[in-house]
Amino acid sequence: MRPLAYDGGTARRFSVFIIAAGGIWRVRIGQTSVVHFGSELLASLAGFLATLYIARELGSGTLGTYALFVAVLIWLKTIFGSGLHQAVTKRVSEGDGGTEYFGAGVVIQTAVFLALIAGLVVARQLINDYLGFPGAALLGLALGVVLAYSLVTAALNGAEKVHIAALLQPLDRMVQSGVQLAVVFFGLLGGGIAGLVWGYVVGAGVAACAGALLLSLRPALPTRDHLSRVLEFTRYSWLSGIEGRSFSAMDTVVLGLFVTSSFIGFYEVAWNLASLLAIFGNSIAEALFPTISKLDNDAEYEAIRDLVGNGLTYTGLFLIPGLIGVLFIGDALLAIYGPEFQRATTVLAILVAARLVYAYEAQLVNALNAIDYPEVAFRVNIVFIAANVSLNLVLVYLYGWVGAAVGTALAAVVGLVAAYYALTDVITVNVPIGEIARQFAAAGVMGLCLYPTRGIIFGFVRKPLLQAFVLVAFGAAVYFAALILLSTRFRTTVQDNIAL
Repeated sequence: MRPLAYDGGTARRFSVFIIAAGGIWRVRIGQTSVVHFGSELLASLAGFLATLYIARELGSGTLGTYALFVAVLIWLKTIFGSGLHQAVTKRVSEGDGGTEYFGAGVVIQTAVFLALIAGLVVARQLINDYLGFPGAALLGLALGVVLAYSLVTAALNGAEKVHIAALLQPLDRMVQSGVQLAVVFFGLLGGGIAGLVWGYVVGAGVAACAGALLLSLRPALPTRDHLSRVLEFTRYSWLSGIEGRSFSAMDTVVLGLFVTSSFIGFYEVAWNLASLLAIFGNSIAEALFPTISKLDNDAEYEAIRDLVGNGLTYTGLFLIPGLIGVLFIGDALLAIYGPEFQRATTVLAILVAARLVYAYEAQLVNALNAIDYPEVAFRVNIVFIAANVSLNLVLVYLYGWVGAAVGTALAAVVGLVAAYYALTDVITVNVPIGEIARQFAAAGVMGLCLYPTRGIIFGFVRKPLLQAFVLVAFGAAVYFAALILLSTRFRTTVQDNIAL
């Protein structure tokens, strides 16, 4: 195992110089993260509006059935594609033989997809019974489109076009949401589950085609060595995808065994709100992976350590105030979906806490994969998945949907501990405890201001959607103002990344 532990100063700017053949490129990771974050935010807002309308028009039962279909779809994509996609990103990002590695990904993914279709045909009745509607054929169609979209995105990320890949997210979500809203409003395709699924398929299909057009890399016929190197990385990285999906959908799948679709609908609304707060941390991980991978290939170990530390610094930038905020206004946020969804207030707070813990864990596992230690990340992921599956099964059985949230949060804590000790075995990690504490302090100031303000706003504003908007805007303004005052590093980072 090559030595990666070292000492050195932390970079002030959230950027890094990469030395490669032909010169020096200055990669503004902070700006790339902001582009990715903005794209994810736009996509999430489009999904939020569609979910809001669907929940109000079709109710929690239909929303729950659709959420179960999407959970099964993404689980299949994750198990049979995510590891391969991460391998394609890794190998393409190394700089040599990118077209052949992309071609290897296409060949392997096609073979796996054909095997999956055969399995869906054989098990179609069991699948239909579990989903609650005849959706096996739609599942096969959606799976093919989603796998193609993810493979194109992986190639874009590997080619260090993270910002372009990120822009596909709002395109996908806006097309998806537009079709779904039309289906519900005009009653197309029966206006029910099948129509919602078709919206999902069309959105992913349009994004996949757009990504393929924007990708300068074209798949070339791979050699046996290219296939072997992709499969070698996939052997370990496939569990990373399962780990991420285990966190975000294991609870939904388990809930499908024990509770009604209405409770799944309540749970999914709470989960979607929690996920909205996590997108900036996800954006940082996406932006850092190809850069850390290239730095690892060039033996720039000090820069790697600085990037990991910076990633941890800003992972909780939105999740920390989000956690404090939902303790004060969580019921107001859920009220915009309808009064029945306020039953998920407690679950929302637990899920935001789970999202916060998992965001840090994901940054550490992302670093392990980027520096080419997929076997170490593999062991961390096994620990997390075992904890998540067992905790969800036991706690959902005992306590229902609240148990699902608690099980997910506890599994995130287990995963974080395992990831920290695994990464510190191969690289020095400076946890920015001071910066994280300042973010909590700023969030605390926000909470103290929200508590008396909530009653005042409720006295003047009657519409739930407007109430939520005013409270969130006020809380965000207080939080960022407090953080700018408390954190010199945050002020410097903002100045550095808005400079032209």
